[in-house]
Amino acid sequence: MKDTASSLCSIVPAGRKFLGTDRRAPLRGGLQGCGEYGAGQTAGRFYPIACVALEVTQRCNLDCTLCYLSDRAEMTYDPPLSVLYARLATIRSHYGTGVSVQLTGGDPTLRKVEDIEALCREIRRLGMRSCLMTNGIRASRAFLTRLAAAGLDDVAFHVDMTQERKGFGNEAELNTVRRAYIRRARGLGLRILFNTTVFGGNFDELSALARFLRDCPEVAFVSFQMQADTGRGVLRERPDAITQDSVARAIEAGYGTPLHFGAAAVGHSKCNRYASVLTAGGRAVSLLSNRRLVYQVIAALEAVDDQKDAHIRIRAKVRRVILRYPLLALRVLGHLALSVARLGSGLLRGPMRRQAVFIHNFMAADALEEDRCASCVFMVATANGPLSMCAHNAQRDLHLATPDRIEGPSGPSWWNAAAPRLSATPDLPDLNDPAMAPLKHLKGKMRALRRARKDAS
Repeated sequence: MKDTASSLCSIVPAGRKFLGTDRRAPLRGGLQGCGEYGAGQTAGRFYPIACVALEVTQRCNLDCTLCYLSDRAEMTYDPPLSVLYARLATIRSHYGTGVSVQLTGGDPTLRKVEDIEALCREIRRLGMRSCLMTNGIRASRAFLTRLAAAGLDDVAFHVDMTQERKGFGNEAELNTVRRAYIRRARGLGLRILFNTTVFGGNFDELSALARFLRDCPEVAFVSFQMQADTGRGVLRERPDAITQDSVARAIEAGYGTPLHFGAAAVGHSKCNRYASVLTAGGRAVSLLSNRRLVYQVIAALEAVDDQKDAHIRIRAKVRRVILRYPLLALRVLGHLALSVARLGSGLLRGPMRRQAVFIHNFMAADALEEDRCASCVFMVATANGPLSMCAHNAQRDLHLATPDRIEGPSGPSWWNAAAPRLSATPDLPDLNDPAMAPLKHLKGKMRALRRARKDAS
């Protein structure tokens, strides 16, 4: 069936719209149900979700030792644009404006740049934010320039030793790659993010890596994602030494200051830890060091927020807080002034920037916790609507095989990852058995197993 950008304006999701009146209520209820909706909680209070992953391909040009993709990933077809547009409409229906949509995969840069441009334009039209999640190999300066012009807001580069890039023996050597990626994105108006998988092979380097990222003023957001036993990668169970607390201590050692990860919450405390810091010239200071003040600011923002069903508009609400709570505003101003002063000589050596620091503790596929899934702030767009990222990763083949129904100008169509194009009927093929695939279509543990059998024979 024909699937062109010109016809996408009439594509709508089929039966997957949010039917409530308060988009924040589901997340808020989930957090309340597991005792995580405290005074410092921002999820469900200021936004209905942190971000939603839109997987535009399952293909990847790396074979990471830790990978959440399915064994069947390389044997699947890319979703047609019409399917992706319908999923964007579903995301908008569930979460309103302001939500961050992660264009991910696989690596989305393996699709035509025109496809990604079209998705960036549609995300912008729907009032949402777009973030390109990529290993950066194909994200050239020209590629990023085109996407920035099409409305891309953020670019998140994933670089670490699980990717086994040739010629790089440790995380310090990979800083060459990170610097090159920063140069590619610099000056394009894109917010630059870096993701790092924390595993046994780089845990000892975590402090040094945190120090490097601290000293990159162009980087607005850094994420450390702890090893999880899920997907197709050859590495499985996380070493006992890697915990949320040990990762936090290593990051704080790199930043050279306590980061107060527990002051402001972004979802379940067993899933996410968040810090906000000011950096300048090799120095850093936490903006969340006064927990009582953090709680007061959150309460004041909640009191002036009159739009409960989408993402809070911070700038407008800050102005209201200043007018309604002038004494609190003065205390915040004093705290900020003290924080800047603590940067000391760093202010003379480099520009001052704010940087967000995240620790993500993803669950193993066979150890999902119901309360954490019910209060998840990181979702994946599926044929049946948004789903917790950890639950999705544990059931990837099921979701790849599920028919995705969309309503188009000529009636309903169906698609799943086993089909190269839209179908006029829901009778779609099953996913191929990866055990029957040629070696070139395998990655991760199945590729390693096939090689071992070949060597043994």
